[in-house]
Formats: sequence, structure tokens, C-alpha cells
Amino acid sequence: MLVRRISVLAQKLNKFMCIQDKSFSFVQARMYGVDHEIKQYLQREKEADVNRSTLGDDPKKPKTFIWFPTEAPTGEEFFLGNLRNWFNYKKRKIDKESQKFIPERHEVLGANLATAHFIAHRGGKIRFKNSDFWVELNKDGTLNLPNVYDPHYIVEAVDVNGFDLHYEGLSNLCDLTKLKWLSLKNCKNIDDWGLDKISAEFPELEYLDISGCEKITERGLESLYRMFNLNKLIVTNHNKSATFELTCMMLEDCMPGLTCEIYESLKLPKE
Repeated sequence: MLVRRISVLAQKLNKFMCIQDKSFSFVQARMYGVDHEIKQYLQREKEADVNRSTLGDDPKKPKTFIWFPTEAPTGEEFFLGNLRNWFNYKKRKIDKESQKFIPERHEVLGANLATAHFIAHRGGKIRFKNSDFWVELNKDGTLNLPNVYDPHYIVEAVDVNGFDLHYEGLSNLCDLTKLKWLSLKNCKNIDDWGLDKISAEFPELEYLDISGCEKITERGLESLYRMFNLNKLIVTNHNKSATFELTCMMLEDCMPGLTCEIYESLKLPKE
């Protein structure tokens, strides 16, 4: 199984390295953007409308053609002995809802400022191009950023700063064409799917810190072959997996200039 996983990764990397025109590979890799996220948002809204109650609805008439639930009861159902799971489930649901992509925000602010507002208001930090200053919320909860589109603000670095970012929240980081530095350190909800989305959206990223992301495995690391400019990768091998370390070594061999720092679980460097 280990040999098969390495072989698959090697084939992907070899195929990628054969591409001579990096601009072509950049276009192919950039699968996500504002238009893509808007389509996804509209699709989710359309699905939600099916079950959303409106004025004048007949309470006895089903919202769909299915008269009975099609899903088995989950561990998050509310009952006396399951209060903690129920509370955590509701909290995750609320967090995901608060992080959903809002097209109007991007239309008013543009991709860069929209991302800056989204990250900063949740405890993260942003650095703009040609600046050494990290922008974050003031102590009084205010933010020194424009509330309208300004082309002079170009996001170059994002530090999520460990807040509870979900896959749904990654949609708010779309279309950052100049992003070079990204830290998702200690984001417990970022998994292989999220890493694949990031690698497709930011193929020109130079620095990526995903240490402390417990749900990321070697399967997610394989998607990083798209990032042909990646110089620094910081990860945590939570499961002490040999395949995880070998995947990092394969990435270093096939991507010139890449250096991987691998930390063991519970041994992350102090700030």
C-alpha cells in the first residue's frame, strides 16, 4: 500500500514537472475563484429554498416528495445523555453558517479587502503588498481598513491565527492572485479536502504552515504538487506515519527550492 501511494504521487509530480509553460499550469490549477464560489453559493441557496418555510405554506403539505427522513439518526440528536455532542454539533453548525461565502461582500469590497475583513474580524491577521505591518482588529473591535473597494490594497500574507476555520470559510479566500504567505497553524477543522482546495486556488504560494492541523494526512499533501513556487512547508506528523514523511521527501525531491519542516504531535515550536 505504501509503495502504491508513493508511486501515484511520483506519477503526478512527474507529469507536472513535464509542463514547461508555468503560466499554462497556473491557469489549469486555478480551479476556484469568485465566479466559482458565487455558483456554489447560489446552488446551496437553491437547495435550502426547498426546505425553507414561507408565508402561506400548508404545514400538512411536505416540502419535498419524500414523506419520511432518508438519513439515519446521528450522534448529535438531542436527548438527555447526549447534551455535549448536541451542543458541539450546534456550535459547529453556527460557525459554518457564519463563515459562508457572501457574494455581496466581494462585490462591494473586492476579493482582497473582503478577505481582509473576513479574517481580521475572526481574530486573524493580514499583511498587504509593500507593507511590513500586520493588520488586525484593534482592542476596541474596530478595523483600520476601507469599507469600499480600493485597488491599492493587495493581500500578500494571511495568518489565520488558529481560529476555528472550516472548509466553508476557505471560500472567502478566493481570487487572491498575489498571495504568497499563508499560515493555517492549529486550524483543527482543515482536512485533506481543504488542503486540496488551497493548492488549487493558490498555486503560486511560497510559504505554507499547516502544523497542528490534525486532520491533514499524506493524501492531502499529495495535492501540493501544484504549488511550483512553494519554498517552505511546515507540517505536523500527528500519526507518526512513515508515508507522511516519505510524501514530504518526494515533494522536496520534485519541487526545487522546497524545504519541509516536520514536527511531531504536541511538539510544535513556541511562538
